[in-house]
Amino acid sequence: MNQDWKRVEGMMIGRDLDPAQVAAQLHEEAVLAQLEWFPDSPQLLGINLAVSEDRIALVMDGETTEGPTTHELAEELAELFHAEVRIGSANVDRLPEDVEPLAELLDEEDLNLSEDVHRVIEIGRTPASSVPLLAALEGIDLADIDLGDGHRALFAELKADKAGWNFGELPLVTLTWSDENLQIFLVTDDHLEHIVTHNWGMSTLLVPGAHEHSAELPDNIFKLVGDRTELETIAAQVPGADIEALVASAQLNGEEAVKAVVAALGLPATSADFLLGTLKAEQIEGASVHLAKGISNAIGRSVDIMLSEPDSPAQPLWSTYQSVAIEKPWLVRSLASLEAVAGTALLTCAVRTDAPRSRWVKAGGILGAFLLIDSIAEISLSSYLRKRHLRSENK
Repeated sequence: MNQDWKRVEGMMIGRDLDPAQVAAQLHEEAVLAQLEWFPDSPQLLGINLAVSEDRIALVMDGETTEGPTTHELAEELAELFHAEVRIGSANVDRLPEDVEPLAELLDEEDLNLSEDVHRVIEIGRTPASSVPLLAALEGIDLADIDLGDGHRALFAELKADKAGWNFGELPLVTLTWSDENLQIFLVTDDHLEHIVTHNWGMSTLLVPGAHEHSAELPDNIFKLVGDRTELETIAAQVPGADIEALVASAQLNGEEAVKAVVAALGLPATSADFLLGTLKAEQIEGASVHLAKGISNAIGRSVDIMLSEPDSPAQPLWSTYQSVAIEKPWLVRSLASLEAVAGTALLTCAVRTDAPRSRWVKAGGILGAFLLIDSIAEISLSSYLRKRHLRSENK
């Protein structure tokens, strides 16, 4: 196989598409393909093909050769099945004039939009100190766990009309469970066409070219159109993920798929119960919960988390300050008093000096105001830390 084969995605749209009949036609022509569809929407049939310089891959006797162009195959399938066929940039429409499969599928009178929440797990490099702010800004209660290697998993319940978010540093891996369907997304940049996704609710059928069984294909050929490549790409973005286990999960669906995928990604087993709706976010093993409170509260929690992180450069200074504020509050008050006196003196001098005031006098006035405000903030912060310490001791 000397050609440089690349995967191309396509779709067939028709009123009465039978995946088995489409597969039989592709098999007769030795086309390598994988068909994908949702059982409740037979009007749409996805097709994954391999191409080299716009030529479709054919497989015979374990060898891959070039076949028809994408447009030629699209033309043939559209004529045979009276459908609209899109393969890469090729688009051929042979639907009868009075047939609109998508309109039938999306008939507004039959739509039943669910108002239930759906569960989401996002895996990325979101800093722990950013999570409280995310919860406040999005108006969503969040739970998070540390996955190591700078990665964090966020857990949320979203309403049906809320699309979610991409808050952390790209790349991001997102698991969603909605309408009994498990789906995973990998977002690597701002281009929608670059999103890698897999849905465990879809049925798949592999057409191994002229061969009768996919087991007769070498792995390098099977990977051209199968699920393995996309699942490997997704697993590579999650630290500690079991790639082989994630690939094997493609054969599962429903609750079995949820449990297998959660285990393959190295998440706590209780993450599966959260996705399935049988466990609340705060009950997830090792999770910290952040309620959607006001912005001011979120900023305070974020700063507290940031300063208490072991790798924070400000952590030693913050720890020393907390110790002094708790054990020697008189020292903080004394220093704050001196700061207030100095600030008041500078501010008074600037106010009483006759105009025009020099730049030095103006700068002294600004510094004095800053020192005065800072002294008040120091006393308030010291008082807050002592009260928090007393509350923690009394628990």
